[in-house]
Order: sequence, then C-alpha cells, then structure tokens
Amino acid sequence: MVRFIGVGLLAGVCLVTSAFAQEKIQYRIDQILGGLEDRQLAEQIGQYRQQMITGIEGWCMEQAECKPELLSVNDLSAFATLMNKNDSDIRLKILFDRVLNKFRDTEWGRKILNHREIFLENFNRWCLTRSLECSSGRLSEELLADYMHQWNPASQPLQSAAAQSADTGPILPEPSWSCYDFVNDEDNTIRYGWLYWRDVRIFLNPVKAKEKQGPLVYYWHGSNEDWSQIYRVLGHSVIDEIVREGGIVVAPHAGAPAALPWYIMNPATTGLENDYFLADQIAACAEQLYDIDEKRIYSMGFSAGGIQSAAMGRLRSNYIAAIASYSGGQLPWFSLLFSQAPDNYYRAYITYGTRGEDKVPLVEFADTSESLVGYLDWRGFHEVMVCEQARGHTMPYRSMRQGWEFIKSARYQRLTSEQTAEFKKANIKRNEKYWCY
Repeated sequence: MVRFIGVGLLAGVCLVTSAFAQEKIQYRIDQILGGLEDRQLAEQIGQYRQQMITGIEGWCMEQAECKPELLSVNDLSAFATLMNKNDSDIRLKILFDRVLNKFRDTEWGRKILNHREIFLENFNRWCLTRSLECSSGRLSEELLADYMHQWNPASQPLQSAAAQSADTGPILPEPSWSCYDFVNDEDNTIRYGWLYWRDVRIFLNPVKAKEKQGPLVYYWHGSNEDWSQIYRVLGHSVIDEIVREGGIVVAPHAGAPAALPWYIMNPATTGLENDYFLADQIAACAEQLYDIDEKRIYSMGFSAGGIQSAAMGRLRSNYIAAIASYSGGQLPWFSLLFSQAPDNYYRAYITYGTRGEDKVPLVEFADTSESLVGYLDWRGFHEVMVCEQARGHTMPYRSMRQGWEFIKSARYQRLTSEQTAEFKKANIKRNEKYWCY
C-alpha cells in the first residue's frame, strides 16, 4: 500500500487559485479525451474525471507555476490507474484536498495543510473507533470537515510518532529474506520475498566494506538500457572512489520492460512497490553484512533512473539522505504517492538539457526536472543544485563527478517538530560554475 505523502510547508509559495486551476485542468482533460482513440481508456478517465481533477490540483499545489497543458495521455492514464486500484489512502487524500480547497488561503487552512501528514495519520487512528462512519462507502466531506475543525496540531496527543521521537536518524528496514555476502562486479541475485528476486550488479571491496562504515549508493539506469549505463553516467572514477572508502554501489537490473524499466514509470504498475522492496532488502543486508554508514544512503540515476531516484526521495525517505536526478525529475502522479518520513529534507542534484532536445516520447525532461525543483522549493528546507545544460538526452562527462561531489557530504536527518515549526525556504542554487558545466 502506498504510504502517507510527505507534504512540506506552504509559506512563501505562490499558488494558482482553485477556480483557475480547475478550469485549466478540465480543459486539458477534455482536450485529451477529444482526441483519444482508446475508448476503454477514455471511459476509465471519464469515470474518475472529478477525482482526477482534484488529484491533479494536488500536483499543481506542489509547483511554483502550474501548467496543466503539459499533462499527457500517459499522465492521465496513470492517475486513472491509481484511482482504479481503489486504495483507501489515495481516496482519503483526494477527499482531504477537496475539503481543504475551500480554506487553503486562510490562516486556519494553511495550518492544517502544513501538518497534512500528521492530520491524516491522526484521522485514520480516530476512524478506527468509528469504522461504520469511516467506511469507504460512507466517508463524507462533512465528516472530514468536522474532524478538521476540532483538530489541533499543537496538542501533544495528536503529534505523530515521528514528531514525538527524539531519534531523527534514518529508519532502516529489516531483511525480508536471508542475506548473503555481496560479490564484487558480478550480478548478485537478491531475494526480497517468497516469489520475488532480482539480479543486481554490485561494486565493493569486501574487506574495506567490513572495516569501514562506507556509503550505500543506488544507481538506476534509463529506458532501453541496462545496469552498465552506470559507467557512462557515474564513471569508473566515482565508483572506485566509493569502493575505496568502504562504500557499496548497487545497480539493479530493470524490474519491468526495458522501455519503462521501473514500476513508477508505467501507469499499469505505478502502485507496485517491488523496486522499493528490493531497495529495502539491499539496504537491510548491506547494514547486516557490512555495517554501512546508515546516514549516507544515496540514490542516483539518469533518465528513467533519474525519475526513479526522485521517487526514492519520497517513497524511501526513511533512509535516503540525498539524490542525483540526471535528466529525470518527477511525474505528475507523484502527488498521489505517500512518503515514509515527511520530516526528511534530503539534498538533491538536478540536471537537464535543452528544452525540446532532452526528451524522449511522452517525457520532456526540462519539465519533469523543474517539477521536481518546484516540489522541493514548495516544501522548503531542502538544499538543491540545479544545472541547466546545453545538450540533448546525454550525460556530460564532467557532470558525472559533480553530482556525486554535491551529494556525498549529505547526512540523513529528520527534523524535529520544533525545527519545522518555523518555515525555512529551500536553498536552491542554479547554474553555479563549480557545480554545473
């Protein structure tokens, strides 16, 4: 089940008005439906049209500038697929957005929105005592609105477990299957469930990995490629540096068809967490076998892998300290995905090429990358380097090292409720000479 979304603080962000956003979203949906030949998909989009409008509004709220005209057939299909999964968490989030939409520009509305992840956690706990009222068929806007008006985020009993905890470090998963020593520069078969296993190319020096507490680095490759893309994106020198300090680099094989190698990319598999369960097993075994530096777990990737790394920042925020998204970014339906640790504000290195040239069918990476920048800006607190480069869908050699240099000093930390009480703007830098070429 997808988890509660990590929503940042809203202060200082310029939002489009609800009516204006809805009008643009409705127009774009109707525009796509008008030219859609797949009647089955058209019926599905039509069935969830109103829910999708609200869900896409959630995506708009995460952008410095909302551009519904950029939505594609693939985006709408993903939204419809998520709705069709009938996930109660997604339905609750959509209902929450619909209710709060009327009050989002008021002080009270902003207060609720700033604590959305805690509110939803508390509401679900409250619902356990009122199962009939909160059943999926009976849950109403009125019930949710009533609970909103009586809810007080400053009340200690209503704080989340994460907010109450003095431990603000990473939360590593436990192994779901037996762990075996990693073999250097070979495909290691990682089993992460009764019926699930995947080959992963792993780089390490077993002796140094056990002697030192080194980092763990995930590398996710792009579409129609394989793990070996790591040599063209990170390069031997970066891999060797990580290994020399006792670190481990893991490059998973695709879990889905080559054109859409990671489940998050495909509307039909967006809600599946296989890639993340695999990441969990790798992290758990790396900790058990080699005692890694659990505060230095990073995710990097190019193209589809850059999008996967952005998703790791949300869906594995329990332990990801930083990401590098090379010509990646985030897709519109990320707004429906729930974060593990909404108080983790990771460091991010984001690069993309010339608009119109750095693209593949259905994806313009300037747009997806700026969508990720907008999300991090909207949340606040994050430290972000953005590099806009004159190139196509390629990876400049010098950017390989700079991405690693920017994220490698990041250490995982979840902020306390006191630290997040006062909104702090994200530190977003663009095209700085040392970091960007």
